[in-house]
Amino acid sequence: MPTWTLANVFEVDFEIQRTDAVRVDVYIVIPARIPGSGRRHIGGETLSSEQLSRTFSIDHSFGDSAVVASATLTLDIAASAVVFSGKAEIKLLGHDIGGSPWVLSETETFEWPKAPIRQCGNGQIAHVVVVMLENRSFDNLLGWLYADAGNRPPVNLPPQNPPTYDGLTDGAYTNPRDPAMPTGARVQVKRGTSSLTVPSEDPSEQFRHMNCQIFGTESPRPDQEATMDGFLFDYSNTLRSENNTTVDPATIMETYTPAQVPALSALARNYAVCDRWFASVPCQTWPNRAFVHAGTSCGRVNNLDKEPDDNTPPDPLHYNTKTIFNVLHELGVTWKVYADNTIPGTPTLTRYEFLTQLASPLLAGHFRGFGDFQKDAADGTLPSYSFIEPSFLERKNDQHPPHDVSAGDHFLYEIWKAVSQGPGWDHTLLIITYDEHGGCFDHVKPPRTAVRPDSSPPQQPFAFDRYGVRVPAVIVSPWIEAGTVFRAAQGEAEYDHTSILATLRDWQDLANKAGANWLGSARIAKAPTLMKLLTRTSPRTVLPVVDEPQLSAAAAAPPMDISLTGHQRTLLAAALRLAPAGLENDAAVTAGRLANLTTGAAISEVKTLLASSKRRAVGSGN
Repeated sequence: MPTWTLANVFEVDFEIQRTDAVRVDVYIVIPARIPGSGRRHIGGETLSSEQLSRTFSIDHSFGDSAVVASATLTLDIAASAVVFSGKAEIKLLGHDIGGSPWVLSETETFEWPKAPIRQCGNGQIAHVVVVMLENRSFDNLLGWLYADAGNRPPVNLPPQNPPTYDGLTDGAYTNPRDPAMPTGARVQVKRGTSSLTVPSEDPSEQFRHMNCQIFGTESPRPDQEATMDGFLFDYSNTLRSENNTTVDPATIMETYTPAQVPALSALARNYAVCDRWFASVPCQTWPNRAFVHAGTSCGRVNNLDKEPDDNTPPDPLHYNTKTIFNVLHELGVTWKVYADNTIPGTPTLTRYEFLTQLASPLLAGHFRGFGDFQKDAADGTLPSYSFIEPSFLERKNDQHPPHDVSAGDHFLYEIWKAVSQGPGWDHTLLIITYDEHGGCFDHVKPPRTAVRPDSSPPQQPFAFDRYGVRVPAVIVSPWIEAGTVFRAAQGEAEYDHTSILATLRDWQDLANKAGANWLGSARIAKAPTLMKLLTRTSPRTVLPVVDEPQLSAAAAAPPMDISLTGHQRTLLAAALRLAPAGLENDAAVTAGRLANLTTGAAISEVKTLLASSKRRAVGSGN
């Protein structure tokens, strides 16, 4: 353990334990001519993201001598340094001690240990980075990825001859205006969108609406066959219910070309893309994000929206189950959640959703901003597991309709640039996916082979035996061959969000380490991992060309005079409900207050209320 000596009065032994923790032990050195001389231990502690600063002190008499000293040590994670601030006075009856009292302030810098490299397939991986964007189907963003090659990619995993890509073909897919009349008027899928904000009105995402999109009815029979014929019909009904006559419902059949989402498309073609990655459940954001963090939605199929037949109350405290972050923390595997969030007082969606598991102030250092991610990537100090959230409210780079897709594509470029230019690139696995399809068209029927994750009482009659609609999933690493298109092997479960957890489990050997503490989801237990994608015996040495996407004017300065989406209302409602003084007893009521406000007005009101809540909490002594 290295020793740091300060003016021959203080000594600090310190041991770097991980990429955000240093063990310190502080001593005062009493001169030999003084009674009680020698190295005296003042105190020790582990400084970390949970405990950044600690003060140690001693006030002790040794016969005719006395020692009074204090030392404060503060960990500066960003600067890889410990800052020491101390003072000491040694007194001997009738004698002056040269140099006493001492007042010291010094900084000791060091290098963080790197996240350990572990085998992952053929690859050597130290960092797994996951970014999850919002509400886009596979066909909506990646349907035309290999259209110029007749949907024949270079490589399939498992191997197939010839390789195939289940994308779109001109004139092959349509939706009826009324599923009850399937041979009536139909609208074809359109290659390319009329704007970068299509769909320009948010489609409905609740469980019953997704049933309608998949089956053509909100109440399908348990054995009913999916038709994928209800997207246009449901979008028409949504627009009608909102008295929106300015949006053409046929735009739900518009799909983006590779040129419109160049960063996502370039990464998909230069690394790996899955053409059978399904949302974990046919429903909204919060339940699907729960699956990526915990392997279960605890029975929920909607966010906090109260549906007519819900049998559980809307409650952000509902997700009271262990997450992957709790498992990693217990086992000493480093992790952080990075959020592109600029609104003070609104922590990450991940932390809100699993408040009972992640709200502890001791975990605060694990939740950082996107700028911290860029710096950690540049410094080579990314943790073993990183989860990235986009901006849901201000920068609006989450790609949630009707947000401009160029903002999200540029966000992906920023992430790619950070990891690919950092010193840890050769040992990085980047996973890009989307929580759910958000009402956007897709032609592939979700399988009925999903495994029920646990015995949680369902929010609505649903057996959790079928997946949601396909979503994009792009896997990036120098250990992956360019042009790979992958899907589950015959006899395997389908790829869904729990495949990320299964990959982390096997990569870090978490199930064996955690024992009974590992996540109990049966869905994770059956999920295929991503390890088979890392087929190379050495990392690629040349980076592909991924051009920086051009931000549209609307993406560069997102409009704030548009209505909130349901997801935004939920997030802001949770922020108010969980404010220090408790602004609302019911998050749904708060969401209703915000429902008629524009994005800008709602954000402004929430900022004001949060500030008021903090003042009230301080004034009440809380």
